[in-house]
Amino acid sequence: ATWRQSLVGAAFDLRGTGLVAGRAGARLLGLDGFTTDDVELIVPRASRNRRANGVVRSTARPISPADVCRVDGIPVLRAERLILDAPLFAFSASEVENAIDSAIRLRLVSEQRLRTKVVGLHHRGINYGRALLDALVDTGGESRLERMFLRLVRKAGLPRPLLQRIFRDGTRTVARVDACFSGGLVVELAGHGTHSSRRQLQVDAQRHTELTLRGIRVLTFRYEDVRDRPEWVVARLCDALRFVA
Repeated sequence: ATWRQSLVGAAFDLRGTGLVAGRAGARLLGLDGFTTDDVELIVPRASRNRRANGVVRSTARPISPADVCRVDGIPVLRAERLILDAPLFAFSASEVENAIDSAIRLRLVSEQRLRTKVVGLHHRGINYGRALLDALVDTGGESRLERMFLRLVRKAGLPRPLLQRIFRDGTRTVARVDACFSGGLVVELAGHGTHSSRRQLQVDAQRHTELTLRGIRVLTFRYEDVRDRPEWVVARLCDALRFVA
């Protein structure tokens, strides 16, 4: 038996009322960091007494056809609804953040739409709305590294940068940068396994050159900088922003 067969069997046990959700749904959708063989499903509140070979949670919030997609023929919650219901499966803060960041990167959710939905849950007094709201504080990037950087910037009291800005020369894309501060300051973040091949180094150098010729200053911080010496990163940002001001 494979993990996918287990999902199909569990869904069948629920007589068509259940959908794959939680960590199982996150893995099925290809979200970052979800690799375990969890079998987790969600059903409407009216079917909460049904049992299956896995973890089954119920929800009082209607599940519309727009909340559902199929992966390899298996019905699963779409990323947005899966994230909204993640607290039902006791996702850790890190798991919620991973789900949000990777869903944004994969273009499975709109950050602004997700933020609006989460704020709505919180204002309606949904007891897990606060946990989702906290996870959205430093979101907007497309990776764990960008989230770490945004948290560092926020705690230092520095202005939040514009993320994933695209610079163009007519119809040609010159660069897509990780973070852009006011005054023509760009920050590039280099994570594990990126910016290391000869081709990628060439692309990085070209992007840096093109931005420099347009009067834009570029700072580059590696994963180890943001993780291991945040004070140094903040100090360099302050120096650069002070120079801009």
